[in-house]
Amino acid sequence: MKKLFNWLGNIAGIILAFASYQILEYFYFFPHQLEKLLHINYVMLIILTAIATILVLVSILYLYQRQLKIENNWGFNQSPYWDGHRLLIMLFGLILIVVCSYTLQILLGVTAQNTSTNQAMLDKISLQAGGLFIPMVCIIAPICEETIFRGLFFNTFFMKESKVSKWVGIICSGFVFGYMHDPSITKFIIIYWVLGCILAWVYTSTKDLRYSMLTHIFYNSLPYLLVILDKVIQNKWR
Repeated sequence: MKKLFNWLGNIAGIILAFASYQILEYFYFFPHQLEKLLHINYVMLIILTAIATILVLVSILYLYQRQLKIENNWGFNQSPYWDGHRLLIMLFGLILIVVCSYTLQILLGVTAQNTSTNQAMLDKISLQAGGLFIPMVCIIAPICEETIFRGLFFNTFFMKESKVSKWVGIICSGFVFGYMHDPSITKFIIIYWVLGCILAWVYTSTKDLRYSMLTHIFYNSLPYLLVILDKVIQNKWR
């Protein structure tokens, strides 16, 4: 009975964590609407956004750590936290995620005019969100999503470590991640599903959320880093 209550508590934790993440996204994606709704200026909004970010991140990471204290058959999040082998896994995961993403985009015919609903929505939001968009997409979102879709997910549905649970968990975690990014289940869900599977593989192989978080952060930041690099190169050759 105790295990059942713990499991139900874990599911409630996932729901609460995801809801908190969705609310936090609103602060970053629709700042001007919030200014009008709350009748505050932009500086006050930034302060509220910072407080909300700290509260959400601390809460979901605390929830993850609490679950591990109750049951941690996998040995997740054990020190030492950093070593060369796991950094290589992270690097390989990053390379794999980039190669698979661009290969699938070519195979599925993804273009600026033919893209997923999620990406089209993000492109639209980026035009109105201003400077808050990039921090959310590149840092906050990867931390929240890895904690929810990898950390809390495995703590709840795949608590016992085995080869079967690892690979079934990777596939299921990847699908949930894909579905949340493409709930209409179009052909584009394949891209998000594969990306989610690779991130889950990095997590279960390193047994540390830090590595899947960094992989996710680097991947999401790549387009912006390439833009910066392009500008640097252009300025150098002028």
